[in-house]
Amino acid sequence: MSAKIAKASAPSTNLRPFEVAMPDNPFREARRRRPFRGPRLPAEPLSLTLTQAASRQVEAAIRAFERGTFEVAVTLAGAGEGMIKREGHYLFAALRDNPRAKERFAAKKDWINQLNREHYWLKHGGDDAMEISCFDAAMMISRALTKLEAKDWTPFMEEFRAWFLENIDVI
Repeated sequence: MSAKIAKASAPSTNLRPFEVAMPDNPFREARRRRPFRGPRLPAEPLSLTLTQAASRQVEAAIRAFERGTFEVAVTLAGAGEGMIKREGHYLFAALRDNPRAKERFAAKKDWINQLNREHYWLKHGGDDAMEISCFDAAMMISRALTKLEAKDWTPFMEEFRAWFLENIDVI
């Protein structure tokens, strides 16, 4: 996908300075309602635990999901999921170890690649294009949430869980 950066001196374009125009992107105007201001300076560095960082990524994924930017949601949720090591029951392990997967995939690696298809594509590239659905993003967020301990969930995460369970048949 090619993108062009608008220059401050280019009056013939509808783009604001430093705005990225992306073809067929209906969210372009919605994302650029105000000029970029950056963080308040001086900006203090963040000091985070793995759990805090993963939680922040999952919350940001849910916010991206809510805006309909499913590729951002998958990327952030996948990063959050990958940060936390957990023994016991969590969604990815349940999907990975599902006995029915053995009937459809000769090698476990092929099943894992299918489960992570969108995440791997967003991270590493590959095919020229990919469709990322609402369901794909919701599942990646759900996977990430189950890697976090329930005590680390925020009310916003719990709201997502309730929404997901209520809408799972239609997404």
